[in-house]
Amino acid sequence: MTFTNKTFFLIGFLLVSFYSYAQMCDSCFVFRLDGAYNESTTNNALSYNYNGAKSKNGGVFLSVGRVFKRWGIGAGFEYNRNKTEAIAQFYKPSETTATLLAEDRTVTLNMYGGALYVTHYLPVWRNLYFTPGFYVSYGVIKGDSEGIFISKEKYPTTVLSEPAYQNWTLGSPVFVTGYKQDISMTYFYMQLSPELTWLFSTHFGLNLQMGGFRIDVLDSDWKNSTKQINFNPSFWKLGILFKV
Repeated sequence: MTFTNKTFFLIGFLLVSFYSYAQMCDSCFVFRLDGAYNESTTNNALSYNYNGAKSKNGGVFLSVGRVFKRWGIGAGFEYNRNKTEAIAQFYKPSETTATLLAEDRTVTLNMYGGALYVTHYLPVWRNLYFTPGFYVSYGVIKGDSEGIFISKEKYPTTVLSEPAYQNWTLGSPVFVTGYKQDISMTYFYMQLSPELTWLFSTHFGLNLQMGGFRIDVLDSDWKNSTKQINFNPSFWKLGILFKV
């Protein structure tokens, strides 16, 4: 089979799958595996100052639920991991010297816990459903924060009215310290999400969770809870489901 024939075969298969009537059952079990991965880099460079961070975040959610007349109720287990590496540098200038303050920090967090959800399958067209979901989750966050903080003096070879710090001589460290801190806390969140479910066969389908409204609470302290409405595609979750 040539490349062109394979392409037409794939397109035809997808069209047949989309136009088929693979509907949601009135009573069945649904198994879902959802996941997301995101990388972000931030660089904010100002005159004689520098701040940069690189973050990697990924997670999976495995669940099983029961559907009754298009209402779904289920429970699952989730695991998320976040690693952020941040660098900050700041110069305190004067005409004859400058103090360089620099910090290099790495924060690693592992979040795992259980979740309950309720969803409703509203038919949009053929085998495409709008499935808003409400999630309640509780678990623990384990991790660590480590890094180093440095303070150094920089000296010019000549006195400049507007110092060019990059050409100055870096002196010995005035202050250097390293640190490491273990992180342990509990988390609780509630989330209402708009979702789409596409059943491309009798037993299989795809689920897309598109952010939503969320409330987070750490260590059961409601005074420090956070609330956000986020529909950023960078944090959407894509999953596959199997119904029997």
